[in-house]
Parts: sequence; structure tokens; C-alpha cells
Amino acid sequence: MKRILLAGLLSSAAAFGAYAQAADQGTMKLSAAECASLWNQASPDGGPITKQQASAYVTDFKAANPDGDTTIEKAEFTKACNNGLVKSGASSGAGTGEGGTEMKSDQPAPKKY
Repeated sequence: MKRILLAGLLSSAAAFGAYAQAADQGTMKLSAAECASLWNQASPDGGPITKQQASAYVTDFKAANPDGDTTIEKAEFTKACNNGLVKSGASSGAGTGEGGTEMKSDQPAPKKY
């Protein structure tokens, strides 16, 4: 029985470690169609994008901009996308926490039922 539990524990630990490593390395590469779609979102006119514009899509501006200028051109964006440096959405997922209604300080806290 101890061997079975130990084997289960070890296989769980190995699976979790492999999953965490893959997530950390950002191994999810986008397809060519996804890369093209993201480029069109980032640069609707097709021109180069600035670091600020790229920040919504590119995880490492320096690595995605090998010529070291202040913009990323389509070819650089495509290469960065093929190298896994482009994330699939423009949203970082982080919110401001705003929204809903604010409770005035003179109001009592709502009752829990």
C-alpha cells in the first residue's frame, strides 16, 4: 500500500512540475493566422508599432526588436510571434478593481443571511 501511495505522489509531483515549467516558459506558440490577426489589431494601418503599443502583445520588447530602434515592424512582430514572444490577447487580465457600487460610510454593512 505504501508503494502505491508513494508512486502516486511521485507521479503527481512530476506532472505538476512539468506543467509549471511549461507555463513559465510560455511554450504556447501562436499559429500564423493568430499572429497575423494580432498584428492587424496592434497596427491597423500596417505601420510600425511603438513600445507602448507593443506592450499589449509583446512580452519582451528588446528581444522582439533586434535592430534596437524604437518601433517593431511587421517582420519583427512575426518573428517574435514565431519565437513565442507574443501573447494571444491584448489584455493582461489585470483589472483595476473598480466597478459596482460604492457604499457610503454612513451606511451600515449589509447583513449576512
